[in-house]
Formats: sequence, C-alpha cells, structure tokens
Amino acid sequence: MKSSIFVASTFIWIGMMIFIDKGILYGWFASDMQINLLIAFDTILGIVVIFMFMSLLKSMDELQRKIQFDALAFSMGTTFVASITYSLLTTAQIVRDSETSDLILIMTFCYMASVIYGQVKYR
Repeated sequence: MKSSIFVASTFIWIGMMIFIDKGILYGWFASDMQINLLIAFDTILGIVVIFMFMSLLKSMDELQRKIQFDALAFSMGTTFVASITYSLLTTAQIVRDSETSDLILIMTFCYMASVIYGQVKYR
C-alpha cells in the first residue's frame, strides 16, 4: 500500500514539474508571482516525496532495504561521475546545450536498473 501511494505521489510531483516547465516555456502563466508560487509548491511536493520514500524504506524488510541502498549508492555514484564529466565537456564546449534533466535521466535509469538487478540477484 505504501509503495502504491509513494509511486502515485512521485508521478504527481513529476507531472507538476513538467506542467510548470512547459508552462514557463510556452508562456502559460500570467505573472512571475504565479510561477514562483508553482515552483514553491512543486518543491514542497518534492520534499513530501522524500519523506514518503524514507517511510517506505523503514517499512521494508532487511533484504529490500539492502537492494534499495545498493541501487541508491550506484545511481548516486554514477550521477556524480557523470555530472563532473558533463561539466568538463560543457566547459570544453564539446557539449553546447547542457541540461540538468540529462543527469536526472542517467540517475533514474541507473537506479531503476539497479533495483531490477537486485531483485533478480536475490530472488
């Protein structure tokens, strides 16, 4: 049950971020104040998701926590190395239009692949 609520809240948070990003890009919002309030709301949603994830981790058994810990460590390490490399490529002007979302995608895919790997490994 907790995992379903966590997944739903994560999708709501990410959906809100996409809505705000596209709204800013396409001029859907009337004022900077409206944009700032939406960004603040999205940040609060993100913080709620963090605490929900922490609660979810506490409710897991030892093996599931280990799988999550390993996946988080791998994705954080991979993202750390990728962000430094990406920064150097941007400084060297090899990458011209750097986007933070590129690093988020790397982190997400590494995390998901690690969780799947852990689930298969400890089956």
